[in-house]
Amino acid sequence: MTSLMRSVLWMMVMIIMYLSFVTYLVSAQSKRDETRQADAAIVLGAAVWAGTPSPVLRARLDHALLLFKNKQVTKIMVTGGVGRGDNMSEAAASAEYLVSQGVPAEAILLEEKGRSTYESLSTAVLLAEDANIRRVLLVSDPFHMLRSLKMAQDLGLEAYASPTLTSPISTRPLEEQFYMLREAIAYTAYLFTHE
Repeated sequence: MTSLMRSVLWMMVMIIMYLSFVTYLVSAQSKRDETRQADAAIVLGAAVWAGTPSPVLRARLDHALLLFKNKQVTKIMVTGGVGRGDNMSEAAASAEYLVSQGVPAEAILLEEKGRSTYESLSTAVLLAEDANIRRVLLVSDPFHMLRSLKMAQDLGLEAYASPTLTSPISTRPLEEQFYMLREAIAYTAYLFTHE
């Protein structure tokens, strides 16, 4: 085996070891529920199907709804811009759903510009400042928590993980593992790009 081949093999082993470690961190954070009293829940967006929240987004909204009903938050911030092929933002579809479930419109804040987690959280910080929101619960799928928390904290939010346990993805172990690996890669990319 040539020294070049050995170097390439060693580099591949290091990459696999690194991704395994970060995937472990993603998995470990996914099992932590840090729910506590907060000013608001920030629901991270997901797909909208013909103006209606997808099952994944609905699971996140139902979790935020429970936090609101249990008086753990007094406001819900919904996030997400208009996706490709959609005519309604993820945030607007989310707000409509929450209102239909009894949440007063004045308790809902909309962040409609973000097309990524980072963009949504960047705008959410400005909305939070305007609304005097200091402590937030991030609501998303469990696998999404590590990166979302890192971004929120880097942006200056006092943020805690409040993952939904009812996402359809959580019922499909192979798909969930795929998302955990994808999050490990996305987390690594964020560390280098801060986007």
